[in-house]
This record gives sequence, structure tokens and C-alpha cells, in this order.
Amino acid sequence: MIDVHALEYHAAHGCSLTCEQCSHYSNHRLGGSMPTPDQAAAEFATWSDRVRPRRFTVLGGEPTLNPHLVDLMKVVLRTWTGSRVMLVTNGLQLHRHPRLGPLLNHYGVDLDVSQHGTAPAYLEKFGEVLTLLDRWREMFPNVRVTVRDSWKFWMRQYHQEAGGKPQPFDSDPAAAHGICMQRTCTQLYAGRLWKCPAVAYFDKLDEKLGGVGEEWEPFRRYEGLGGDATADQVREFFEDVPIDQCRLCPSTRIPHPHPDPTSLPVI
Repeated sequence: MIDVHALEYHAAHGCSLTCEQCSHYSNHRLGGSMPTPDQAAAEFATWSDRVRPRRFTVLGGEPTLNPHLVDLMKVVLRTWTGSRVMLVTNGLQLHRHPRLGPLLNHYGVDLDVSQHGTAPAYLEKFGEVLTLLDRWREMFPNVRVTVRDSWKFWMRQYHQEAGGKPQPFDSDPAAAHGICMQRTCTQLYAGRLWKCPAVAYFDKLDEKLGGVGEEWEPFRRYEGLGGDATADQVREFFEDVPIDQCRLCPSTRIPHPHPDPTSLPVI
């Protein structure tokens, strides 16, 4: 068993918001099928007896879009018993899962709710989320609720002109890796391990946009790590070092404006 910092798993690829420059590409409405509990269990089985993450995070996209979220979380909690489990959500659909609060409370799960801006229309909706979280804190004291100002740390992930397709940066890989905020965000997707969301879900972006250009070829040929990897290959994979694909990411943190994520057009 190899101890690792973290693993992350998409309960849904789509999202109820359209935050520009989303590092998971969810603003492009990736959609597609959402994993069932049985599918998640099969994916987890490939790695659960090989790696032991200190933290296992369920996120998206927006995980609460998955109608099977509660049962999927049960699979997570049964499988990753040695990990601190976290659920990351924008909170807007939490009320649709009445069985979720009791489950998270029973297991003492971290609930990380991300605030995605300060636009008035959005804040009106997010105010309802905060009211719900106040009730949850009283009803479910074992749930560690955190409201995170995600919007304050957003940065440009790629170039994009209005109406155009995303274009990558041309960076020094070490410099890009040095400022990366997702260096420990290993994704478990399609039964394989991926260094970060940018490479994990690129195939879905490429398909959705009908191909985004040959400049993205380093992302396109990235295959992740399969279950047939040796222990040495797994250890090497988790080393905190740049990979060739890092050169398509920014090497400096370029702040990005934060318009209303409830009203942006789908691009």
C-alpha cells in the first residue's frame, strides 16, 4: 500500500454554474453520463488496495447533480476507510438530497462549499445556501462545514477569445508547475489516475468542442496511469515534479475577472 496525499473523483462532469476558466472545463457544459454507485465501486477497486490517500474528495463539475450521490458517497465511505473524506459543492442543489446530511454527519465528512463570485444575482441564490448550511450546522454537528471563497483565487487557465476555442499557453514546464494550484489534485477518472483535472477531462472538452487544435496535442496524448502499473511506476507518478504537459499551462498567475456565474453563456 502506497500512501499518497489525495485523490479526487468526479460525481458529475457538468455543473449548474458557468464559471469562466474553470480548471475542470465545467463551464463548457461537458455533461455526459454520471457514475452510478456500482460504476464508482468498480473504478475504486482498481486502486483501493494499492494507494491510501490521506484525503479522498468527491467533486465535479457539480456532484449534487448526480441523483445517486448519497449511494455513491456510501461506496466512497466503505472503500476509503483510511482517508479523510470531503465533498466539494457549490451548494445550490444540496436541498435536493435530504438523506445526504445524516450520512455525512454519521461519518464526520468534510463539506466544502465554494462561493463562486459576488454578483448580486448569484449572491441572492447563494444566500439560500448559507441559510441551509446554518441549519445543517445545528442538525449535523459532526459535519465539518467550510465555506470557501474560491472566486478569490481563480486564474486564467488558457487563452480564449470571444466565440473562439481555447488556446494553450507556451510555458516553461517547471515555472508552470511551480505556480500550479492543482499539484496535488490527482484525479481518479475512467479507472485511471491523472495528474490533474486539466489533463483528466481534456478528452471531454475536445469532444464537446469538436477538436480544439493541434496545439493541445500534449494533453491529447496523455493517457493517465492504468491499474497495470508497477509499484515503482505508481510512486514515480505521485512525485511532485513537472510533466511535459505543464508547458500548456500558465507560468504566472494571471487574475481572471469573475462575472455572474449564473448568467454566462455556454461556450
